[in-house]
Amino acid sequence: MIKPLLILATCLLMSHTFFAQAGRLESEYKLDVHTEDVPAIWDFVQSAYGRSQFNLGGLQLSGVVSTEVFIDKYFDLSDGSFADGEISLRHRKRFKDGQLLKQLIQLKTPYSDDKVIRNEIKFEVTDNKNIKDATQRHDLLKYLKSADADRLAYHLVPLKARPEALECSLKLKQTRKRIYIADQTGTSIATITLDEVNLARFPFNHYAEMELELNEVRYTEADAAERKKMTALNEAIKMQLSNNFPRLKVDQRSKYRKMKLLVDNSLAASAYDNIAWLFFGLITLLAAFFFIKDQML
Repeated sequence: MIKPLLILATCLLMSHTFFAQAGRLESEYKLDVHTEDVPAIWDFVQSAYGRSQFNLGGLQLSGVVSTEVFIDKYFDLSDGSFADGEISLRHRKRFKDGQLLKQLIQLKTPYSDDKVIRNEIKFEVTDNKNIKDATQRHDLLKYLKSADADRLAYHLVPLKARPEALECSLKLKQTRKRIYIADQTGTSIATITLDEVNLARFPFNHYAEMELELNEVRYTEADAAERKKMTALNEAIKMQLSNNFPRLKVDQRSKYRKMKLLVDNSLAASAYDNIAWLFFGLITLLAAFFFIKDQML
């Protein structure tokens, strides 16, 4: 009991500004993509940016193409407040060529006022084979060392959440096609990502989106002049893509919120979630039918 109280007291003493700087700053544009436009957009992105040399925004750049698969489990409170507040907490498995490359847990806080920058805090995944208590059997906490579980609890306090109250809300599978862009120094500066996102259960809702993201480490550590240069590059890419594909629209909603809204508004998903009650109702109706039929004979 003492440890949670110490975490709470420490967090309440910290300012919001300090909390905002606890992780990496994520600066990105998210663009909604019509499913039928995916092939044409990816062909354009590869030809324009997936090259050994090209110039954009006064910078000499190079791009490398990669395709990966992600399996993401999103966690939320029972009232869905994380989705409503554009907060994302997920356990991610990253695959390439069928091989598991990495696992991690990511907490993404709400966007800044301009809806472009948000904070991302990462936690390493561990294999807790020696489970000692109920906490370590939790669907999310079982992946964390004790120190990281405490650190997650610390970051959840401003979000008015306790780790033990979190539950798995959605599981998504996404195919990610990405261009890694580097400048003349060979250092990563930005990525262009085309994600095809699928719900990993019936009714298998899906959508596509693009992310134009600045390198998190570089952007977080950059001074004002460097951030201005990086932001200008992202603006130039967005403008170029929008000019070639007018149907692309900025949609800064998180992947989790987008899919949750699709599921919540899906009649098929609602029927699936309530299939036991539907089956019970059907049995009841059949029983009533045969009872009335017998009475009429």
